[in-house]
Amino acid sequence: MLNYKACYILSGVFCFLILTSFAARADDALSNLDLKDLGKITIITAAKKPETPFKSSSSVSIITQEDIYRSGATSIPEALRLVPGLNVARIDSNKWAVSIRGFNRQYSNKLLVLFDGRSVYNPLVSGVFWDAQDTILADIDRIEVVRGPGGALWGANAVNGIINIITKKAQNTQGQHVSALVGNYEDGTLAYRYGGQINNDIYYRLFFKTSSKDELPSLSGTSGNDDSSDQVRVGFRIDSSLHTHDKWSLWGNAYNGKNEQVLDYPGLITPGVTARVDGEERYKGVNFQGLWESKRNSRTQSFKSYIDYNQRETRNLLHQKTFTFDTEYQSHNQTSIRNDFMYGLGYRFIWDEVSGQEINGKTYLFYDLNNDPRSIFNIFVQNDYYVIPDTLKLTAGAKLEHNTYTGFELQPNARLAWYPNENHTVWGAISRAVRTPTRGERGLSSIALSTPGGFVRLSSDAERSFASEKLTAFELGHRYKLSPQTTIDTSAFYNFYHDLRTFEPGTSAFNIPGTVSELIARNLGYAETFGAEFEVKYAVTNSWSLIGNYSFTKLNMHIDDSSKDITLAPEEDKTPQHNFTLLSRLNITDKIQFDTNFKFVDQLEAFDIDEYSKLDMRIGWKPLQGVEVSLTGQNLLDSSHPEFQPFLFTPPAEVDRSVFVRLNLNL
Repeated sequence: MLNYKACYILSGVFCFLILTSFAARADDALSNLDLKDLGKITIITAAKKPETPFKSSSSVSIITQEDIYRSGATSIPEALRLVPGLNVARIDSNKWAVSIRGFNRQYSNKLLVLFDGRSVYNPLVSGVFWDAQDTILADIDRIEVVRGPGGALWGANAVNGIINIITKKAQNTQGQHVSALVGNYEDGTLAYRYGGQINNDIYYRLFFKTSSKDELPSLSGTSGNDDSSDQVRVGFRIDSSLHTHDKWSLWGNAYNGKNEQVLDYPGLITPGVTARVDGEERYKGVNFQGLWESKRNSRTQSFKSYIDYNQRETRNLLHQKTFTFDTEYQSHNQTSIRNDFMYGLGYRFIWDEVSGQEINGKTYLFYDLNNDPRSIFNIFVQNDYYVIPDTLKLTAGAKLEHNTYTGFELQPNARLAWYPNENHTVWGAISRAVRTPTRGERGLSSIALSTPGGFVRLSSDAERSFASEKLTAFELGHRYKLSPQTTIDTSAFYNFYHDLRTFEPGTSAFNIPGTVSELIARNLGYAETFGAEFEVKYAVTNSWSLIGNYSFTKLNMHIDDSSKDITLAPEEDKTPQHNFTLLSRLNITDKIQFDTNFKFVDQLEAFDIDEYSKLDMRIGWKPLQGVEVSLTGQNLLDSSHPEFQPFLFTPPAEVDRSVFVRLNLNL
């Protein structure tokens, strides 16, 4: 909860901004800047077709390239801190916990993350390896965030929200770009991109990026986590417009990375006694993606495919390889002035190989099946019906999927949007979404943990009966243009989850000396969550703008009367109830920028982590055309603080105060 210290800090920040506003007004009268220009921005993630954010019948946020640059973010998860209702916590130098509207964890299993529409949701851990999601930040056009379920369009695992990272087209990245970054925890980042033109219709870009991050201190305040990381990445993109009606794109990238880390194994030698071993992690991957789009009169057709191969090896723990092939066809047709109809069908094939490693004669992770190929078929339909043209719109649709584990899954969706005038959008929605089982929940043979009394074995049940987790969601929202300088966005939600995962006592026989119990994954949990998000954007002057947002999230977890689970209840306290953010963007002159990011995050009782206030400041200077230099300080209010706990075996770390310098050259 908010304490006096946080209130004093917050009051000081507000006073500082107010004083700054008087200084700005001395040189610049109140701006005529009209926020209706934001209506020219279109998004595609919420409706799977272009629409303006203000008219959307979903909770949506856009992080623009300017937002990323001026936030001082050095990674994609850092940029996501700007969005209300999105929980972002740093675990160490290379691990993050990112979720929307609760259920936060290192591998959040109720959040779908896309990179240019390509899913980076890992089917083995049912989450995202954020260390592998990177590119040149200057090449990101925008990040679209949908808060709330999107299963009716995007399928399984888009339960609590969707994050879609969208890169710029090649014609918008012409010429040369060089960026370099160095600081006390940023050992060095160097990126180079070259964009050119093959002919009048074909544009391309090539890029290279290498980065290195130093380790963060452990919770004791000393070094020893050894969580430093290094990564090299190369990629390309080609965009062509064959003629006025057709266009195609082809892009891809390859990466190779290494995380230095240690693993704390409980009961490696004696139950209840922790042993620390080297857990160096190496990962690499390559992906290619193609898109063809055709527009004829009121009909748009698209066909896209991608292949993705990634490999991760954690010494003394696990080897895994995953190959994914995905293809999708979509048709969008405005059949009349009242009806806007869309449908699509797709197929995804996933193959993986996974094996555990022995350490001192014990294997902590191993699977019943070394590899497990799976196929997913899907079809979706959605129609926008304008009950009253330009005033009242009803959207209804559903996606039907068939997967190898649970068979058919139906995810329907109904939305209503009311536009009483050009300054208001009122909307509501009812949706259903599912989270399908992971390889671990269906094929994990053993993970041996230790307690003072002996080992505990976690297993998937022999009948393979673990089902999908299910959500029914109710949402309401209102967007309001208070003035040409001010917009207000409010949303509220109530979610009901059932068939949530629990761990129940098992009876299977196994050969692990000293084992006292076995736990098996079942679907005996349910929950209600509710909350609200509020955001205000205010253009104070032509040279100064403020953005403030607040989110409240409450989780109530329950188990069936027959359940013996003790793991679900702590989920209530792994998500902060209160989040507050205040952003200031000030152009002191045409060449000097001053930006501040203030954030308050409530306590996490499950991890015994106190609430904290975070202040970042950035000053940028453009001495010459195409030359930008910036100095950024992060976490300036305290020397260090913890933000989250790691998932398994990795010791926790604290986020330290940091300073870095960034140079951008556009030639």
